[in-house]
Amino acid sequence: MMTKRLKSLKLWPLYVAFSSVVILAGIILYALFGFNTAAEKPQYKTFEVQYNVVAVINDKEGEIQSRCEEAFGAQNLTYTAKQVFSEVSSANNMETGNKRLVYEFAADASDEALNLAKAAAEEKLVFENLAVESSVSVNTVKGETFYEAGWRAAVGIAVGATVALVYIGIRFGLGCALSGLVGVVNSTFFTLGFFAITRIPVFAVGPLLYAAIAALAFVLLYMIHCMKMRENFKDSAFEKFGADDAVSESLKTSDKFVCWTAGALGAVVLVLGAVATAGVRLLTLPAFVAVAAGLYSASLLAPAIHVYCKRAFDKIKRNKIRKYSGKKKAAKIEETEQTND
Repeated sequence: MMTKRLKSLKLWPLYVAFSSVVILAGIILYALFGFNTAAEKPQYKTFEVQYNVVAVINDKEGEIQSRCEEAFGAQNLTYTAKQVFSEVSSANNMETGNKRLVYEFAADASDEALNLAKAAAEEKLVFENLAVESSVSVNTVKGETFYEAGWRAAVGIAVGATVALVYIGIRFGLGCALSGLVGVVNSTFFTLGFFAITRIPVFAVGPLLYAAIAALAFVLLYMIHCMKMRENFKDSAFEKFGADDAVSESLKTSDKFVCWTAGALGAVVLVLGAVATAGVRLLTLPAFVAVAAGLYSASLLAPAIHVYCKRAFDKIKRNKIRKYSGKKKAAKIEETEQTND
């Protein structure tokens, strides 16, 4: 009678078809629209004013902004964005009450005009009878090229996956390395395809980061299966099984632990998302997709492919044993003939 686990291994054509559809559709949509990443900000300049809690308590924030903007008007400067950030203590993660006012200007804004506005603002930000402490700075922020960061991430994924597969090959055999290679490639490209299809908003190098997480999650989960298979296949009880039954029976002993491990990885992502700020939470929650892709490859696709790897290597092993037995038998006959002579 075919068990549920053995039946799941027989469904490998469905897994291959499903992954192929997601990956191919992802490639097409990426070629047409790219990922739904935040638009990259080109080089720009900032005019920053830091002021202490005294200004906040005495409701001077609006006046600080108006005095800075008067200085900009005097130099014919027009800002493109304005934001106020609260200072957070690194010791206790609490707001200190101090603020940082940031104006953004285009990259071609005159440095001379900005410095003149800075000097004027420093004079204007002195409040009589109030201990308002402030400081003004002008900075140039260079835009980050996505492709450079993307290539670095891609190389990191490739190197990490290669090292992991070499380790799996040495530790658990070439069959596990080959099925692991299929799983790593599937986890990586399945994750990229998923983000291209669903258009989930991510930051610039997000898709590559999540692809790397999927590859690492797969390696971790599949190594659990590999460790159990290596242990089980040494048991004489498994010698009577064919490749598909042997892999199926071994998976039954490791599936639960793999699911618990995947759940732990998901819990880590959930906790990080819960305690993080809103901006960081947007980066952590899509990692659930990466963990799920790693689990899918480690528990369904790679084990199904491993059946065929094991079958092929078992056949090679049997042929070697037969060949060795034949040589040994021939040598024994030759030895007997020489003795008789």
